Amino acid sequence: MESAAKPPRLDASVQVGRRFHRDRVTWVLFAELSAVGYFMYGFGPSIPLLIDELGFSPQAAALHGAALGIGAVAAGSSSALLASWRGRDAVQRAALCTLAVGTAVYYAGGTFVVTLCGALIAGYAANVVVNTTAAALSDHHDSAAPAAISEANGVSLGVGLLAPLALGTAATVGLDSRAGLLPVIPFVAVVLLASRRTRLPDTRRAPDSPGDRSPAGGGLGYAFWVSWCVFLLCAGVELAMTFWASQELRDRAGMSSGAATMGVTAMLLGMVSVRLAGSRLTNRWSSGLLLAGSIGVNLLGFAVFWWTTTPWTALSGLVLCGFGIALQFPLTASRAIAASHGRPDRAMARIGVGEGLAAAGSPYILSSLADSVGIHLAFLMIPVLLCGATLGLLLGSRT
Repeated sequence: MESAAKPPRLDASVQVGRRFHRDRVTWVLFAELSAVGYFMYGFGPSIPLLIDELGFSPQAAALHGAALGIGAVAAGSSSALLASWRGRDAVQRAALCTLAVGTAVYYAGGTFVVTLCGALIAGYAANVVVNTTAAALSDHHDSAAPAAISEANGVSLGVGLLAPLALGTAATVGLDSRAGLLPVIPFVAVVLLASRRTRLPDTRRAPDSPGDRSPAGGGLGYAFWVSWCVFLLCAGVELAMTFWASQELRDRAGMSSGAATMGVTAMLLGMVSVRLAGSRLTNRWSSGLLLAGSIGVNLLGFAVFWWTTTPWTALSGLVLCGFGIALQFPLTASRAIAASHGRPDRAMARIGVGEGLAAAGSPYILSSLADSVGIHLAFLMIPVLLCGATLGLLLGSRT
C-alpha cells in the first residue's frame, strides 16, 4: 500500500493481488464472514416468498430489502468508530450474536412490523461483520489483501449458496421458507466457540497527510469516491439480481416458486467458482482489466437470462451473471481501500454505507418499476447500472 502522501493510481497498471498465507486468523475471518454469507444469500430469495406466505404486497416485501439497507448504512456509519473504541474482536463477536437474534426475529415474525425489525437488526449486524472482516484482512495481509478479500468472499458465498436451496426445499414441501435461514444461529454459536482464543489485528491509524481534510485525518480523496461510486453501482446489480431473479424465473421462464428460489443458486455457483479463483486471477491481471471484464461478462449473462423463456437457458444466463458479479465486490472494495490513505476501517465504513444504499434502493426501485411496466422490463435497469459502473471505471483510470 502506498504512503498517504502519494495516493495510488487506480488504472489498469495496478496489480492488486499477491500470494498470501492462510493462518488461523484468516480462517477465523473466513468462517465469521461465512455466517453472514449464509444469511445474506438466503435473505434475498426469501423476500418474494413473503408475498405468498404472509400476503405482503410487492412493495411491502421490497421494504425488507430497504430495511436491510438502512441497517447497512447504520453499520457503515458506526463500524469504524466501534472498532476504534472497543476493538475489532469485541465488535465482531457482538455483531455475530446480533445477527443470530435478527435472524430469529425475522423467522418468528408473522406481521410486517416484526419481520421488518428482524431485517433491520440482521442487516446492521451482518454489515458490521462484513466491514470488520474486510478491514482486518486488509491489515493482516497488507499488499495481498485483494486476494484475501476475494477468497474470503468466495468461501462465504460457497456457504451462502446452500441458503437458497434450503429456502426452496422448505417452500417445496410446504413449510415456512424462512426456516431455511435458521442454520445461521447454530453456525454463529460454533464459530464463536471455535474462535474464542483468536485475536483479530487491531485497527491501525495512518499518519495524517496534506490531502486530509478533517482534523482526524479522515479525508479519503477523489480517487476513493470514484471507486466508491463504482462499488455502489455494482452492488446494486448484485442485490437486485439476488432479490428478484427468482420472480423473473417464475414469470418469464414458467418455473414453480420453489424451483425458482433454488434457481438463484445458479448465479451463486457462478460467483463462488470465480471468487475462489480470485487470488490466482489477481496475481495475473490488473484490477482495472479484471473489473472491466467482469462487467462485460455480466452484461452478456444478463442478456441471455433476460431474453430467454426456457428455464435451462435462463439458468445458464444466471451462471454467466454470477461469473461477472463475482469479482466486483472484492475488486471495487480493494480499489477503494487502496485509495483510502491507509485507513481500511474508515474506507470499509464508507463502503458499508454504499452497500446499504444499494440494498435499500436497487431492489425497491426494481420492484416499483415492476408495478408500472412488469418485472421483465423493470430488469432493464441492470444494464443501465452496469454502464454507469463502466463510466466510473473509465474515470477512475484517469485519476
